[in-house]
Amino acid sequence: MLIGFTKRAGRNFFGRKTVLTQSGGLFRKTRIIDFKRTINQIGYLLTIEKDIDRTAFVGLVCFENGLTCYILLYHDLLLKIGSLINGFSNKFITNSSTFLFNIPTGNFIHHIELKPGLGGVISRAAGTSSFLISEEDSFVFLKMSSKWMLKLHKFCVAVSGIVSNVDNHITRKEKAGKNRHLGFRPKVRGVAMNPCDHPHGGGEGTGSPPAAHKTPWGKLTKIPTKRKKLHLLKKKTKKVG
Repeated sequence: MLIGFTKRAGRNFFGRKTVLTQSGGLFRKTRIIDFKRTINQIGYLLTIEKDIDRTAFVGLVCFENGLTCYILLYHDLLLKIGSLINGFSNKFITNSSTFLFNIPTGNFIHHIELKPGLGGVISRAAGTSSFLISEEDSFVFLKMSSKWMLKLHKFCVAVSGIVSNVDNHITRKEKAGKNRHLGFRPKVRGVAMNPCDHPHGGGEGTGSPPAAHKTPWGKLTKIPTKRKKLHLLKKKTKKVG
């Protein structure tokens, strides 16, 4: 199912631009994806499509009970239109969705839930996956592609395998217009502006910015990386806990 939506990138509640490098983009419709993957049926792949909002390939699947939905496809060189797609299973089957405690340790998984029943939110980008390390009591431990260690409840649902379109990171955009279609506006350095436009502006050649780096609105920026990482770590552990 395709639905249209109103673009709000780079704008606030009043519709005014607040982010200088985000705006516009190509008019587009998005596909509604089944992120819960709880249909306990065997399906057939009807189409393989590229959604403009996702880096991975999506596929339209028709299940035996007549339901059709879009899902994120897994990486498989033999996957083609008409292939069998496994739905939810209470035991481990390759490339099917199941509970984390059913998946043997040492496997790559994707489309992982943070909390049981909320739908997959982790490892959904093209070519990404997480590595299942161990299981302990009611929890499992996994390592994400960003090297973060995560502790999740064993009744969270995940899909074994790797997300499709693994070569996405080496594709070239080829022209500046492609970036504009994706909603990115040109970026101008503050040191190249006039003093009235940015705190870094003015000066002779590269004589600016001054001692402190500031945003276009005069607030201090570029805080030490270590402090940033500690802040993110506290934020992440609170969410998981």
